[in-house]
Amino acid sequence: MYSNRISTAGRYDLLTSDMKRAEANYQRLTAQLASGKKIVNITDDPIGAVNVINTQKQLGQLDTFNKNIQMGMTEIQNMDDLLELTGSYLNTAWNKAVVANNQVYNDQSLEALKTEIDEIIKTVVDLANTEFNDSFVFAGANTKLAPYTIDDDGNIIYRGTPQSQPYERKYEVADGVFETINTTGDKVFGYYNSETDNAGLLGTLKKLSNGIQQVLDGHAAEDETMAQEGYALMNSTLDGFKSALDTITAEQTKYGGVYNRLQMSASTLETNSMNLTSYLSELQEIDYASAASAWMQAQYAYQASLQVASSAMNMSLLNYM
Repeated sequence: MYSNRISTAGRYDLLTSDMKRAEANYQRLTAQLASGKKIVNITDDPIGAVNVINTQKQLGQLDTFNKNIQMGMTEIQNMDDLLELTGSYLNTAWNKAVVANNQVYNDQSLEALKTEIDEIIKTVVDLANTEFNDSFVFAGANTKLAPYTIDDDGNIIYRGTPQSQPYERKYEVADGVFETINTTGDKVFGYYNSETDNAGLLGTLKKLSNGIQQVLDGHAAEDETMAQEGYALMNSTLDGFKSALDTITAEQTKYGGVYNRLQMSASTLETNSMNLTSYLSELQEIDYASAASAWMQAQYAYQASLQVASSAMNMSLLNYM
């Protein structure tokens, strides 16, 4: 009769293998309890580890998008505040121009009005040169250069990116979705050049100031024709003020829409982030009660394997006779 028996070396190998498996399981569960994570090493669960990495990557992208959204909303709110303030100065100048065109002001009142308009011009230029977050708000894409200067001849020069060229600064607020968060100074404020042309609010304000000065010069020279030409120039600014206000209102409406879209995007990102965080928690976090129970069992199994191996290795040849 043939008997299939395991050699002593083979028996030791089996016992050692069982002991190592028990030890590895015990160490794995110990590491899980210490970290609170199901997956400590990628070998614990290769598929689960890949899912964890991909989920963390998605959460990182959502965090980047959310930061872009918050920055975009802040910049748009700041721009809207500046446009609102500009609009108030525009209305002040417009109302003064309406009254002045009735030709009821005496020269002293006209001189005071010109001083006020010139101060409004300087204030509007300062608003147009506002910096936010180390960038000039109305400089287009050229954010490190103050968009406006006033030269010695009184010309108001725009140095930012003109609206006729690519000027948009965009933030990515979702995968492949971008929102524009800036406009240009020449579109909102215009400019003034005494030898060529003028445009927008600044051009209109400068025309009003020049018209008042021409009326004063006509009165001083007792030249009624010059004075009336000055009033005609002043009168021409009324349509300019309306057009400038329409432009500012249109920009506020446009970027109000962008702001609302960013708010909705932020809400969507928050929901997606919560769902992914919950999923990541399911992938990673252990149930401490279950994990502690499994750890105790693994500890007993490991200790038992050590005892069996120790007993087996202490047996003599007489145990087999």
